[in-house]
Amino acid sequence: MPKRAAKGVNKLLSVVWVAVICSALSVVYVSHLCRQLYNELSRLEQDANTLQVEWGRYLLEQSSWASLSRIERLAKSRLRMRVPGAEEIVVVRQ
Repeated sequence: MPKRAAKGVNKLLSVVWVAVICSALSVVYVSHLCRQLYNELSRLEQDANTLQVEWGRYLLEQSSWASLSRIERLAKSRLRMRVPGAEEIVVVRQ
């Protein structure tokens, strides 16, 4: 092989070697980035699950505070309210 052809092959080999190194570094970087993003996704899913449980507890608490029997009991005990009798009901017409 002539010297000129050998120099061309060496240059090509050098370029390919640099491309392989750059490709390897890119794979390492992308793998690291994927791990970081997966960790963040896992954390966000855990936060979403926690918020979902908290929302369920809130709805349960809200329904217990707004139950009609509780409101009626409080109206009778604290405000001394009662259901009016038939003779106490007045119908207003326009």
